[in-house]
Amino acid sequence: MNKLIFTLLALFLVYSTPDLIGQTSKKLKLKSNLQTIHARPVTEVPPVLKESSGIAVTSPNRIWSHNDANNTNQLFCFDTTGVLIRTLNIINATNVDWEDLARDDEGRIYINDAGNNENNRKDLKIYRIPNPDDIAGNIVQADVINFILDDQYQFPPPSTNRNYDIEAILWKSDSLYLFTKNRSDPQNGTCKMYRLPAIPGTYIAQLAGSVNLGQSNDEARVTSADINLGTGEVILLTSTKIVAFTDYPGNSFFDGDMKAFYFSSSVGQVEGIQFVDNSRLFMTEEKSKRSNGYLYEILWQSSSSAENLELKGVSIYPNPFTNDLIIQKEIEEDLQLDIWDIQGRIIQHNDKADSVIHLQHLPSGIYFIRLSGKEQSITTRVVKQ
Repeated sequence: MNKLIFTLLALFLVYSTPDLIGQTSKKLKLKSNLQTIHARPVTEVPPVLKESSGIAVTSPNRIWSHNDANNTNQLFCFDTTGVLIRTLNIINATNVDWEDLARDDEGRIYINDAGNNENNRKDLKIYRIPNPDDIAGNIVQADVINFILDDQYQFPPPSTNRNYDIEAILWKSDSLYLFTKNRSDPQNGTCKMYRLPAIPGTYIAQLAGSVNLGQSNDEARVTSADINLGTGEVILLTSTKIVAFTDYPGNSFFDGDMKAFYFSSSVGQVEGIQFVDNSRLFMTEEKSKRSNGYLYEILWQSSSSAENLELKGVSIYPNPFTNDLIIQKEIEEDLQLDIWDIQGRIIQHNDKADSVIHLQHLPSGIYFIRLSGKEQSITTRVVKQ
């Protein structure tokens, strides 16, 4: 009997070792290919946003945000210098646990009130308001989307299956997509995605996919999401990284190509992220003992394979420059011009860029120039001597 057991064990090792070696090599290969990104602090968020938990960027210098659970039913708009511009009251809403904002192709904002730390809520809601930049005054009444999750039957479920906290949402093609912040113990790494109609009513949010993001809380817990409606790229935010999904079939984001971009330096409790354009993200964090709460800028190299993300046939020179920059282009399309300084402050905007940009009034320093067409843009750093 002992001889038989020894023989079977030997056969198992012979036939299983190549697979084990292959799996180990795959993990090492993935580890060696990790990419990093830098989150640059732009400004402290206004003091009123002590628990910034979601953002919506309506222009490069207008950022809307809100506080976390049990705070006021208000959205706050601030600029890239940290100045509070507006406060908007949602008069028929209660901030039970607001987590994340999303925008649709009409500029409407969706406020996610489905934060669910204990996984025991039965009153999940999303509020929809018009584009806040178009609202006169400081009050608005929201449309309400009520929902439950189609696979939750216990409130709360066992601690090993607490994966019903919705802290990240995005809009695409008349639907809302909801992503879970996994609070299971032990952590199993799964982020679930649900799909929900983006119109007022009462619904059952349908489970639409899942993905494993890692086995630690820092790796797996998603706090915000966004989509670049021009390229289709979807991003999820955790405290250590941004995960991007591209080239997916239909709206099955998790079936596409997935890449992880790790922060090159430590950030605080990051809770909100959104595309500014093809080449930039804004991200906010909550105030804490180790951070005053910042708006961050991330220069983003899209992970999409699309070839039209960069504006072709356009160049800007000289660099460094003294007084003027020259735009040389081989395309007929009119281009929009934006210039901002190293602090992230917008200092010039032209709906139509001229062939010569006169900048003799600017002090010496580093600036960023963005030229944007209908579907393409180019951003470059320039130095004024």
